[in-house]
Amino acid sequence: MPLRSTSPGGRLAYLDWLRFLVVLSLAPFHASISFTGMGSVYVYDSPVRDILLAGSQPVGVGPLVLTEFTVFMDNWFMHLLFLVAGIGAAHSLRKRSGAQLLGERCNRLLLPLLFGTVFVVSVQSWLRALSFGRFSGSFFAFFPSFFNGIYTGPQSSGNYDWGHLWFLVYLFAFSVLALPLLLSIRRKGEASRILSVARHFATMPLLLLPALWTGLLEALFRPGWPGAFNLVSDWANVSMFLSFFLAGYVAGSVPELLQAFEVHRRPALILGATAFLARIATYALVAVPDGYNAANVVAQALRGMAAYGLVIAAMGYGRRYLNVQGKMLGIARDLSFPLFILHYAPLTAATYLLLNSGLSIWTRWLLAVAVSWSFVAVFTFLARFIPPIRSFFGIRQPSVRAKQRPGPIASR
Repeated sequence: MPLRSTSPGGRLAYLDWLRFLVVLSLAPFHASISFTGMGSVYVYDSPVRDILLAGSQPVGVGPLVLTEFTVFMDNWFMHLLFLVAGIGAAHSLRKRSGAQLLGERCNRLLLPLLFGTVFVVSVQSWLRALSFGRFSGSFFAFFPSFFNGIYTGPQSSGNYDWGHLWFLVYLFAFSVLALPLLLSIRRKGEASRILSVARHFATMPLLLLPALWTGLLEALFRPGWPGAFNLVSDWANVSMFLSFFLAGYVAGSVPELLQAFEVHRRPALILGATAFLARIATYALVAVPDGYNAANVVAQALRGMAAYGLVIAAMGYGRRYLNVQGKMLGIARDLSFPLFILHYAPLTAATYLLLNSGLSIWTRWLLAVAVSWSFVAVFTFLARFIPPIRSFFGIRQPSVRAKQRPGPIASR
């Protein structure tokens, strides 16, 4: 996201690659929800939309592959972003004061939040209102009503929400709330008891022990707070994402942990995959009602354990195979933040325009994702030549190649 690896020698290049791959997956992830109803988006396929407007929840709608893809990605990919953000905070505090870190966070999180809410989320909200039949005018006619009430669901009369930009809100809140602890760890350095204990977790089986903690958090909070992304009554997400953010800060301060992620990536993957498959099997074999009941508590505990295992595995495999510099890494860095901020609006527009096209679900899914990625790619290329936009999105300045004069003897 807004944070970038600045470690010399490219030692942390894999963090930039992991960040890029996660934000690249956001378009297919959100497109899948449109056709399955396995989450909240702005425009749904007609069968899903009709079920939601009737006050019910879609079950078994859309291709099974898209459903399982959505459930799988939702289980761990945003957790990985918070872990990477925590590592970024550790590196940032090595050369910045607490006040400077907060200033950086305001610049890189709150300003994009304001921009994205006004210019991106408002467009998405307008398309949602059109799709749900609550509005039938132009975007400019709709815009004043964007701020009239908070959107809470298909039956809601409100329009405002922060959409996919919730990540910026949560990351800023975590940075502020955790700053005293982070500064204390930095001040004590090697003498920090937290870091001393963390070093013991660089060995097996202790490296996998935190999976019990993440499983406990999900079992305690997810049945009561499934995930509103409103920061206030969202205890499952807050506790999980804050845990991964803090774990990232510790890992960024203890190099042995980052090395352990790579060394023990296979056991972590086995843990994550096994817990995820067990979670899916739970839903397939027994009824899992909402709320606090034995089946749901078990399913959510498995969800938490899977999240930890899959995130550690991703870090380990990333460190092993993605720790490379080069031209493509520069392009990935340029695209990462524009992808996160801008991918959703063209995706939503394409999904809306294709609703009554008569094309198959897979064709519409592919077209929507292609439109989203293409829009961001073109925007990023053009933004390189506009300094204010280039600076805002953290895009590199276009290189200027010096013209070479021909030598006295032309090569043949």
